[in-house]
Amino acid sequence: MAKVYTMGELERARKKAQIREWVQDKKDKATNWCYAYKNEILTYGPVVVSGIAAGAKMLSKHTAQAKEQDLKDLYVYSHRTGHYIKLRRKLKTSEWAEFDRRKRAGENEYDILADMKVLG
Repeated sequence: MAKVYTMGELERARKKAQIREWVQDKKDKATNWCYAYKNEILTYGPVVVSGIAAGAKMLSKHTAQAKEQDLKDLYVYSHRTGHYIKLRRKLKTSEWAEFDRRKRAGENEYDILADMKVLG
């Protein structure tokens, strides 16, 4: 017995065929362009690729630095428990000074931050 297709299945098959045709067309155009401009690609290609690589490296480094700075600003490491304590907001310089003073006096990090009302 022949399979009966629903309208949804037919529509999906049609869209899939259109996408496949579109991708094949773009692939053919890219191949033709590469053959037509082979000398230019060989001349400018390495410069463009190295520029893109340098930009990606710079962006990656900047992202890593920003993440590290956020970690330093929004978390406090507790040596007693070995865990990071999440803060609600970045501490001011005066608050860091008070935190250090009280920590050296022997107070618990959680208690200090709870008194300052900055625990996240």
